[in-house]
Amino acid sequence: MENINSKYYKPLEQMMSVRHQYMGKIISLDGRPNIYNFFKNRHILDLGCGTGKFLHNYYELGSICSGVDLVKNFQFQNKKNYKLINSNFQDFLRKNKKKFDVIFIFEFLEHLSLNEREFLFKYFPKILKTNGIVFLSTLNRNKISTFMSINIAENLLNLLPKNTHDPKLFLKPSEIRTLSNKNGLELLNVQGLSYNPLLKSFRLSEIDLINYFATIKN
Repeated sequence: MENINSKYYKPLEQMMSVRHQYMGKIISLDGRPNIYNFFKNRHILDLGCGTGKFLHNYYELGSICSGVDLVKNFQFQNKKNYKLINSNFQDFLRKNKKKFDVIFIFEFLEHLSLNEREFLFKYFPKILKTNGIVFLSTLNRNKISTFMSINIAENLLNLLPKNTHDPKLFLKPSEIRTLSNKNGLELLNVQGLSYNPLLKSFRLSEIDLINYFATIKN
């Protein structure tokens, strides 16, 4: 398939450390072992895995990893306990027979239509193990997030290729909760995310008006 502009992946790579930080916070709050021990031998699914670079970190921690992306821009070869699949996520879920301990959907939901979101959340209970967790990040839907993500990030700072996002597809945390509850899932946490363009870094924030993380439990 045709490659995505490499500029698209730069801010995603800048998010890697703060994703790990957020997950570590949630894991510790839930009384589980530290994040490094937690991920050993866990079955992970990364939907919209991009290059596979982020998922590979968890393979190195001892996880059994599967990544799915529509665009084949993978940086790693498949090997034991690490498999990248070039597929539409709906086709993958229809064919999938496995259950997972953890699912990543980072910067993925805001690219899905309403019907695609309904389809995805309907499948979560089918593919999550008991007490399985979904970690996600996405964009809130409001005038501030539209201005910052489109006018500033795409058009002014050129952090992303133009037309990367459609603000009509952004999701409010309340919509994540509704989708979760509708499918017998529980929204455990919402945490804001902020970006410093000078340092080119993300950090956790108490403000979720623009980007935010969330955790869903089966």
